[in-house]
Amino acid sequence: MGDLRDAFKKAGLIDDKTDRRLKHEERVQRKELGHEGLEEQKRRADAERQSRDEQKKQDIKAAQQKLDQERVRSERWKKLVADLEREALRGISGPRRFHYHDAEDYLPYLQVDDDTGRKLEAGELAIAKHPETKEALIVPRAMALELAKAEPGLVVHLAGG
Repeated sequence: MGDLRDAFKKAGLIDDKTDRRLKHEERVQRKELGHEGLEEQKRRADAERQSRDEQKKQDIKAAQQKLDQERVRSERWKKLVADLEREALRGISGPRRFHYHDAEDYLPYLQVDDDTGRKLEAGELAIAKHPETKEALIVPRAMALELAKAEPGLVVHLAGG
């Protein structure tokens, strides 16, 4: 407390008379508390400081865990989108129209060959929307199930799923 009082005195915020009054009040308070009271006051201050430090550590740890979870989720999502682009069947066209129910309540269709149509009906293949382009893609069942876990609205057709 003396250091703060000295700093105020040097800055000209308190004069000698106020300084002497503050010192006297400090002595009176110490005398009233006694040795045990001063020790108790010190223990309480230490406990409060330790409690604040522990709370700060817990807050920092929680924030770091949240940041790590977001980073892992982001990396998992990027990998899932890359797998979707890689595993999607492209260039499949044929005489058959395969209709599916879209999220916007439309019934669009894909032109597929008979073999692909049977696989879609059997659940070996599925139709999913690309998360960025919203293009309908034909993907293997395993890929559709994984995508449905992450973002259920992207899988628009999965027989038996």
